[in-house]
Amino acid sequence: MLYSLAAIILLSVGCTTQPADVNAMLENPETKEEVFTAIVGDHELMTEFMNEMMSNEHAVTMMKGNEPMMGMMMGEGGMMKMMKDKPEMMHGMMGNMMKDGNMMGQMMKMMNQEGMMSDECMQSSMQMMKDKGMPMDMGMMGN
Repeated sequence: MLYSLAAIILLSVGCTTQPADVNAMLENPETKEEVFTAIVGDHELMTEFMNEMMSNEHAVTMMKGNEPMMGMMMGEGGMMKMMKDKPEMMHGMMGNMMKDGNMMGQMMKMMNQEGMMSDECMQSSMQMMKDKGMPMDMGMMGN
């Protein structure tokens, strides 16, 4: 009886949930693939992952430097759909863009070329950004 009680205790202790060692899981190619597959295969997990990426400065920098990825995301209305479906993601992205003077300069130039922003408005915006100490590549603006 004592032995069976000890066996039950050992089994129940051995079956308790231990915190996963994430680094060990990611070092193993099979478990890493399972984690990636689980994330990309689940809409809610993937949305959480993308929101986490957009709020991480390192991830945003990596995405900016990966032209094929940016083209894929922006192509065929993908970026617009993402921003319409997830306003918090849009706000995060816009916040990051507004901190980047070069990106803002390029966006203003495009808006000016498309007739969405007058020359006067563009000059006023550039001056406001300059007053706020935001570095801009003025050559990008065509001035």
